[in-house]
Amino acid sequence: MERSEYRRLVKQYRADARQRHADLKATRRERRATLGRPGRAAARRADAREIKAWRAEVREAAPRRERRARKKGYKAFRRRQYRWLRLTAAGTAVALVVGPFGIWYVAATRPATASQAETRAHSLQVADQVMDEGMVLLENDEGTLPLQEPVVSVFGVGAVTPVYGGGGAGGISSVGARSLYTALDDAGIDYDDGVRDIYGNFAASGEVSTEPYQDPEPGVVDTLLPSAKGFLVASPEEMPPADLPPDALERARERSAVAVYVLSRAGMEGSDFLPEELRPSRDERATLELLDSTFDHVVVLVNSTNAMELGIVEELRNVDAVLWIGGPGETGMDAVAGALAGEVNPSGRLTDTYAYDVTSHPAVVNTGDFQYEDAAGVPAGRYFTNHLEGIYVGYRYFETFVDDDEYDDVVQYPFGYGLSYTGFEWKVGTIDAGPRTVSAQVTVTNTGETPGKDVVQVYYDPPYTPGGIEKSGTVLGGYAKTGELAPGESQTVTVTFDTASMASYDDREHRAWVLDSGSYEIRVARHVHDTVRSVTYAQPETVVRKTDPKTGAEVTNRFDDARGDLTYLSRQDPAGTMPTAPDGDALELPDGLLEADYEHVPDPSTTVPTTGADNGLALADLEGRPIDDPLWDDFLDQLTEDELVRLSANGGYWSVAIDRLGVPRTAMYDGPASIRNFVGHWATVAFPTPVVLASTWNDALAREVGSAMGAEAQAHQVDAVYAPSLDLHRSPLGGRNFEYFSEDPLLTAHIGAEYVAGMQSQGTVAVMKHFAGNVQETNRAAMGLYVWTTEQTWRELHLRPFEAAVKDGGAHGAMTAFNRIGTTWAGGSSALLTDILRGEWAFEGFVITDAGIVGQGDHFDALQAAGSGNDLILGELLDMPGGNTYEQELEAYLEEDRAGTLTALRDAAHHILYYVTLTNRI
Repeated sequence: MERSEYRRLVKQYRADARQRHADLKATRRERRATLGRPGRAAARRADAREIKAWRAEVREAAPRRERRARKKGYKAFRRRQYRWLRLTAAGTAVALVVGPFGIWYVAATRPATASQAETRAHSLQVADQVMDEGMVLLENDEGTLPLQEPVVSVFGVGAVTPVYGGGGAGGISSVGARSLYTALDDAGIDYDDGVRDIYGNFAASGEVSTEPYQDPEPGVVDTLLPSAKGFLVASPEEMPPADLPPDALERARERSAVAVYVLSRAGMEGSDFLPEELRPSRDERATLELLDSTFDHVVVLVNSTNAMELGIVEELRNVDAVLWIGGPGETGMDAVAGALAGEVNPSGRLTDTYAYDVTSHPAVVNTGDFQYEDAAGVPAGRYFTNHLEGIYVGYRYFETFVDDDEYDDVVQYPFGYGLSYTGFEWKVGTIDAGPRTVSAQVTVTNTGETPGKDVVQVYYDPPYTPGGIEKSGTVLGGYAKTGELAPGESQTVTVTFDTASMASYDDREHRAWVLDSGSYEIRVARHVHDTVRSVTYAQPETVVRKTDPKTGAEVTNRFDDARGDLTYLSRQDPAGTMPTAPDGDALELPDGLLEADYEHVPDPSTTVPTTGADNGLALADLEGRPIDDPLWDDFLDQLTEDELVRLSANGGYWSVAIDRLGVPRTAMYDGPASIRNFVGHWATVAFPTPVVLASTWNDALAREVGSAMGAEAQAHQVDAVYAPSLDLHRSPLGGRNFEYFSEDPLLTAHIGAEYVAGMQSQGTVAVMKHFAGNVQETNRAAMGLYVWTTEQTWRELHLRPFEAAVKDGGAHGAMTAFNRIGTTWAGGSSALLTDILRGEWAFEGFVITDAGIVGQGDHFDALQAAGSGNDLILGELLDMPGGNTYEQELEAYLEEDRAGTLTALRDAAHHILYYVTLTNRI
């Protein structure tokens, strides 16, 4: 059946259902007028028997696609018919429960405005493009994909309950997300209903049943709190293959020679994976083995944003195709079905290294639950992580320390890897490398029969001197993606980057950026381990850069105390410095660690700033003025002590209003894949997870995503979005890897900066997070996880994406991390927030903490935050009268040190109010 005919039938059966409903209403009115209660009951029973017989007749006589069209049409009618009733009931229930917050009911039942509908429609188009370009084709033996025949059998609990995003503040609302089966229907791909019923019933109840399975209807929580369910996610538990009825498997094989298996993993804020959780489970392996022995071709859809161990796909003979789909978001399954059908040609490239053994990543051994102990071996309640791998994260490790003759046994899919349904021929033109820039031209020609896009990657291999600055064997320098090329069509792309960007940070001798003299190999490559052509650039002399080239600020070490007394991985002695897990003496509480917590010491030279002045200024008078305009001092003099305290301590999804000075309240919401408040009633379009966006390797598309989300924010009267998330995939275990872009800082920097620029082009402030080093979720909030690593690692890896977001994207907001940098909480680090962010990078905007609503411990200090450059405390989810604990803390500090506290709060107010002038509220 053609898709157009299928859609026509859906509309026809929806109309039929509407007519049947009208006829039934008329019949019941007539019965009420002519029959008594017993007669009406008997008539209803007769109606039910008639309907049941009619359904059985339809199941026996009508073709499968027609039956599905009938079902879909009837469900569409029901959704429309009873939508008002469901929303009203849900709203009433919540209004009764929340009492004074009954406004949620009103908001939830309010129809979308024209602006909201328009921006949503545009975001859906952009989201579709992200998924089209972000899927990565990992295997495709014998041209299994696209499907030769549009008939498959789909297996796996993950097929029925896929992981659409991640869990936590960066998660999405999966309510209303397009299912894989709906997408297959619309793509014209037939599948076995019986197998779907079995897996659907197991997913719903844990029991094996062949009864018809129906997707659950949205409930009250789905309607009023659509993002709440996305806050907690879990990986689907696979059904033991022994429970799959043999006759169902036999029927599925008779229908199609191709099986599709969905392998799902769900990452989540607050916890990391264990290595065994990123391996196919016993039941998953057994299911794949069963499919391999039953079907001629098996297609695996990898529904995981964390790099998994996928060696099994090479062990099994008939697993011919593997397609990485990450977290597809609200409508991404349409692209997945389109890729199976051949309507979409995957053009994504991996942003992580897929190793056969996840523990071969050196960071894995120091990711987990490590707690200091006192001399007696008693746990001290302080948790830590040692980044002993230093700069050697992801491909930087594998390309540096794994010999070529062993590489293919260690790495299954290298960083930057990805296949296509078509072939591309490269003609590498000029590769220029000089004192200022490196530039490579490549003409890409589509040599196949399918339109497609390709990615050109350029790497540099710097010179290394044993005992000198640590350097990765190779580093991504730049990249470019072609447009869609028709068969036979060519496009010339140019990849350019500054020669100075090949410098390394020397945190020992020069305490500055150093471009060493020597030979740099410039490689044009299809992925990190597949060079097409290379040239050598000879840097004639060593160049030491001690100032920032854009701001002119001094660059020097800021985190010497965060190095600790540790030994970091070195090329000079790989065997002697290879990271190991802490045990024994390594767990002993370092001397002075507990005494290093913040303790405020008043500065007697600080004078009390002016407060409560009457200068006749409103905030609108500052609109458009730079942050250092002298008029700001006159305006800030007008703020009272109470207003200063409230501005800094009372943040959440807002900044507070000061009506008398014309300061409006602003709204801030979570991102980065969707804008929503997880205790609220609405959410914008749920884009594919950020790692899917990065997998497009398309900077222009990243800007378009930011712009689309920024426009939706404005339509919903949101002024700032907590996004993008710019931390790295330090290891495959990261619970929040779904929310971050890549293991590589350059790719993260480019995608992130474009996202920021796009969002802020709409008047929505981007709040980049989590600044910085939030690369382990386990224990991150337990008194502040102590993160130990080198200044070089901070500079080259963890800070680089944030730097680009400020300098290239123009970010005006930042959210600090829970963790510590050494002993200092990131949200109270003047080295991070004042010296680097505002000093070296010339950031202009406001800084807010991550949520202080959970028990953070004493290290989460309101005055430490304000005094260090962290302006606003995200301390409540509801703005309640009577103040909060952070307001009370600041009021106590006023009693102790009025001058110092007011000075810190005045600076914080300056930054917050400058942000307000950048919004569309003024």
